[in-house]
Amino acid sequence: MPDLVIKLTDEEIMRITRISLDDDKEEALIFIKDTLEKKIKDLTRPHCVPVFEVTYNPRQKDKFSR
Repeated sequence: MPDLVIKLTDEEIMRITRISLDDDKEEALIFIKDTLEKKIKDLTRPHCVPVFEVTYNPRQKDKFSR
């Protein structure tokens, strides 16, 4: 898997800091599932489809749109 750069908002950084200070394992897992997992999926999903692909559909990109 390639290296990923995940951009965090100020709010997300504050949330991580709060989790760390409180040593809150449950909140850490929630943050990973709700925030990091979504960002990783967005970064690792296919970004383009070759036109010669047999399964190509002109609206195929719509299901990956944000």
